[in-house]
Amino acid sequence: MKHTRRAQRAAPVCLILAACLLASGLTALLLAGWHARRQLALLDGFCTALVAGAPDTAEAVFRLARQRSFAAGPGVLAALGYDAGDFAAGAGALAAAAAAGLALGGGLTVLAWTLCRRAQARQLRRLTDALEAARAGGAMPLLDGGEGEAARLADEIGKTVTELTRTRQAALAARDRFAQNLANIAHQLKTPLTALSLAAQAAGGEARRRMEPQLARLTRLEESLLLLARLDSGTLQLCPAQADLFTLLAMAADNLEPLAAQRKVKLEVPEGPPVAVQADPDWTMEALLNLMKNCVEHSPPGSAVRCTYTQTPLYADVCIRDRGPGFAPADLPRLFERFYRGAGAGPGSTGIGLAIARELLERQNALLTAGNAPDGGGQFTVRFYFA
Repeated sequence: MKHTRRAQRAAPVCLILAACLLASGLTALLLAGWHARRQLALLDGFCTALVAGAPDTAEAVFRLARQRSFAAGPGVLAALGYDAGDFAAGAGALAAAAAAGLALGGGLTVLAWTLCRRAQARQLRRLTDALEAARAGGAMPLLDGGEGEAARLADEIGKTVTELTRTRQAALAARDRFAQNLANIAHQLKTPLTALSLAAQAAGGEARRRMEPQLARLTRLEESLLLLARLDSGTLQLCPAQADLFTLLAMAADNLEPLAAQRKVKLEVPEGPPVAVQADPDWTMEALLNLMKNCVEHSPPGSAVRCTYTQTPLYADVCIRDRGPGFAPADLPRLFERFYRGAGAGPGSTGIGLAIARELLERQNALLTAGNAPDGGGQFTVRFYFA
């Protein structure tokens, strides 16, 4: 900061000195021109007086003047005691002063321009460092308190970053409160669910058969809320490891076999070349299971949900596709929002499964998208990046 302030103070001084030296150099050049004209006037007066005093020499003077070339060496004026200083006194000094003034003025101008550029570069570098620190969530470094447009910009950046930091802290606090509320709700549900499960087992018969689906739904809701709370609070530990895609898809399909058999839908997971990704096996399988479950629930009886995967040098893609009606265009932008239930949502849907799947995958360097296949049906694409 001290170097920047010194440069900012030195630059105007250098510019003033450069202007003074340039002005003195131009003045010296003007004086040199005036001096040359003065010497010409003196010589012209001498020749005029010579012609006037000796008319018989006029012809010789005019003839010599028209030639513009004279022999070097001592002549009449030298014999009379004149020397070069009598006719060119001060011309050399003026020329030297002019050259020195122009050189120094030009040098100081370049120096002032360089100092200004360096000061601007330092200010821009400090502004860039401040923005990088703000983006990384660190403390914003102190900026130069000088004047000028850069100082005003630094002040506005400081205000904006401070406001954004406050907003971010408020959002994080709100997220933590929301996660805590979700966790409290999930824990509050656990006790009555346990009591209802025991009551259903004791009741037996038709009452138990009617209560079990609703109890299962409430249990899934309680588990989903607790998982969302762990995701929001950052307490969910993901342990990435080398995992084979076919194995993950096959395990997810095995867990969904009872549901697929109940809905008369076939799960197809064709085996391809081994493709290993860096992901937490358990939670990645959970995310893939949620995607498959959504496809199974929206597939007509007798159809199949097909799960395939491909590999490129940069990533591996997993495609889970059904033969159902597909997604409504209005649902696609909000498909992964929490608690959002689209037009085709089933009566038992809570709108949490897809949101959980996306968060679990995105936290493992994967990208989840949804869309409609060209020949009908909905499909999910999961892209696992290798780097």
